[in-house]
Amino acid sequence: MTVETPSLPAFTLAATDGVERSFPTGRHALLCFVHEECATCNMSMDLIEQAHRAFGEYIDVWAIGQDSPGNETLIERHGLTLPMLDDDALWTSFNYDLVTVPAIYLTNSAGEQLRHFVGFGREDWQTLYAELATIAGVDEPKIDWDAYPESRPGCG
Repeated sequence: MTVETPSLPAFTLAATDGVERSFPTGRHALLCFVHEECATCNMSMDLIEQAHRAFGEYIDVWAIGQDSPGNETLIERHGLTLPMLDDDALWTSFNYDLVTVPAIYLTNSAGEQLRHFVGFGREDWQTLYAELATIAGVDEPKIDWDAYPESRPGCG
């Protein structure tokens, strides 16, 4: 029996650097839907940024913010260098049937979902980092996983 991998909706969004980004990218991608007012999103931003720094040469790591002014706040608050895409109109979030953020999607180069989770789960992130390292062919960055809670719900 063959199990089909679901393809995620394609999109094009402008990033805060003024460059439009389109998905799928032809590379593996880590799509991270976030909102500045969500405490769980803020807690996750450092892990998202570290994923970008460790794996961004091999995997597109994007934050997709749901509020333009909040996106700028997240960039400043967390010293982000990853592309922050603007989904202020929420069309992409709507097409992904998002109810809760953070919502994390790992995809293959064709835009097919490999992994997905919402909210925060330390084990989810540890598994994701291991998978990203395998895909990229590099070592995982050192993360103080004990500094993070075992789980925390996201915001709806």
